[in-house]
Amino acid sequence: QRIEGMVASERRFTADAAHELRTPIAAIRTQAQVAMGAVDDADERRHALQNTLAGCDRAARLVDQLLTLARLDAPVAAAATGPTDLSALARSVAADIAPQALAQGQDLELQAPSACMVAADETLLRMLLRNLLDNASRYSGPGASIWVEVTASGGMAHLTVQDGGPGLTDAEMARLGERFFRVLGSAQTGSGLGWSIMRRIAEATGARVQLGRSGTLGGLQVQVRWPLATAG
Repeated sequence: QRIEGMVASERRFTADAAHELRTPIAAIRTQAQVAMGAVDDADERRHALQNTLAGCDRAARLVDQLLTLARLDAPVAAAATGPTDLSALARSVAADIAPQALAQGQDLELQAPSACMVAADETLLRMLLRNLLDNASRYSGPGASIWVEVTASGGMAHLTVQDGGPGLTDAEMARLGERFFRVLGSAQTGSGLGWSIMRRIAEATGARVQLGRSGTLGGLQVQVRWPLATAG
C-alpha cells in the first residue's frame, strides 16, 4: 500500500508539473509570435521580447523548484549537518533581498545575535531563508514592514519572519505546503511550490514550523526552530 501510494503521488506530481510548465511555455510562444509580427513597431517588438525573457525566467525558476523538490524527496535527501551560523546566513540573505524590498518602498529590519549555530546544512538553510524573505516581500505589498529576528533560548534557535501584509486565513495557512497551492486574489505570479520546498527543508534539517498572524505588524508570521549545535 505504501508503494502504491508513492507511485500515485509521483504520478500526480508529474501531471501537475507538466500542467504548470505548459503555462510559461505557452506565454513564451505567444510573445515570440508577437515579436515576429511586429515588423514595423520596434517598441512593440522590444516589449514582446522583454516578456519572452520574463517567461523564460519563470520557467527556469519552476524547473529549479521541481529539481529541488525531487532532490528533497529522494530516499537519500540531505540530513541535518552543520554547524551553520543562522545569524550570519540571515544577514546575507536579507542583504540579497534588500534591493527587492527597497524597490517596493518596504521597510526590511533584521535583528540577530553575533552567532547562532545550528546543526543543519547551509545550502538548505539559505534556500529556506530566501524563500521566506522573498515571499514576505512579494506578498506583503508596497510600503509594508518586514521584520526578521534570530534568537536562541532553551537549547533552540528561533527564526521569526513577520510582515505587515494582508496575512492569510486559517484555511489558507492550513493548505500552505501543498504542492501548486496558491492563495487566490494575489497579483503575484508563482508556481505554488515555494512553501512545499520550505516544508521539506524543515523536515530534512530537523526544524519545526509554526504559522500565525503577526500581533505587531498584522500580516503573516512564520516561526522556525532548530536545535542549537552542540559544542565540539
